[in-house]
Amino acid sequence: MTQAAAMIPVQGGYVPRFSLGERDRRWKRVRELMAADNIDCILVPPNTGHWDTFQASGRYLTTLGGNNAQVATIFPLSGEVTAISSPDIAPAIWHARQDWVEDIRSAGSGGGWGYTDHIIARIKELSLERGRIGIVGLEGNTRYPEGVFSHGMYEKLRAALPGAQFVNGNFVLERARFVKSAEEITIMEQAIALTEGALEVLRREAKPGAPENVVYMRLLSSMVERGAELPSMILWSAAWPQSPSNYYMPTQRPLQYGDMISIEMEARVAGYNGQVTQAAFIGDPPREYQEMFDLQQRAVARCYELLHPGSIMGDFVEAMKDFENEDYTVRLIMHCRGLGDDSPICIGEFRDEMMRTWPIEVGATFIVKPVIFARNEFRRLYWGDTVVATETGARRLGSRKPEIMRL
Repeated sequence: MTQAAAMIPVQGGYVPRFSLGERDRRWKRVRELMAADNIDCILVPPNTGHWDTFQASGRYLTTLGGNNAQVATIFPLSGEVTAISSPDIAPAIWHARQDWVEDIRSAGSGGGWGYTDHIIARIKELSLERGRIGIVGLEGNTRYPEGVFSHGMYEKLRAALPGAQFVNGNFVLERARFVKSAEEITIMEQAIALTEGALEVLRREAKPGAPENVVYMRLLSSMVERGAELPSMILWSAAWPQSPSNYYMPTQRPLQYGDMISIEMEARVAGYNGQVTQAAFIGDPPREYQEMFDLQQRAVARCYELLHPGSIMGDFVEAMKDFENEDYTVRLIMHCRGLGDDSPICIGEFRDEMMRTWPIEVGATFIVKPVIFARNEFRRLYWGDTVVATETGARRLGSRKPEIMRL
């Protein structure tokens, strides 16, 4: 930290931090993958989309981020790592909160909020004007295959660095982030504990007459009170008959006896997501939903059995066919979780052959939530938990009882 930064009164001891050993492990792995792909430098742009998960690769390399803070990262094959922060966050704040990255620059130092001139300057400092630059956010992004990288930034880079070769750097980071360390899994267990605590708030607060938005607010506030950071994804629906999908925002409608509540929720600690999926009824669930839940739990158990080395993602889809019958179909939703929507991902089907044949490794963490659909009319039910793959199958990171909650 510079002397000037050290004199600024900022507090940095009250946020989760990863060790320097964890930094060295990550940087070594990423650089091995870069070398294998002949990449001289990784560029991660500032992008806080999809509940901040588009910042996942930058945060993996630097730990900088949270609450939609915009940070670009320049990560060379050798040499100092550079972060470029939005101008409304002083570099001294970042220095106080972590000890991984020393070279932290402000995007506002040249006026405005532009990042590209700073990125170009750093690439030139590294003498990589003719280098092979891997860009995170080009096509093939896990959730958005068309890509999420700024066209304006890309064109400006090409004009300023005509001798450079710009290539897709997505899967260097996707492969590096796939297997979690003990430190990462500990943080994810903390996040799951916060999410499960919020479900107990749901059990207490969701009752006839309570407005949906008030219950939603109390779920969110309970997680933040106990140490979660923002943004936090809460996908919610409350209705009877059942809503055709989750809402992205709650309404102000008072809950009613007989409502079905479906929720996907995650607390976030140090950027890491702890996601759960839960179905609940105000009152007793219809008998058919208990039948669907029993079938769904058998499908979950089968996924857990398969979560070990030797399995590939396609095995899980094939296994779900065993749980279909004349009344119900099964749609597998299962994807790697951590700092974001890590690869691989299956939402009913695979985007490409790489996703289908992705091998399971010990230490990979997934949200597993197969969905049961009634064949004759729209009814669906799912329950899900975040788990880690082991040599013998899944280990849950949470501890709540699998059930349809009765509120």
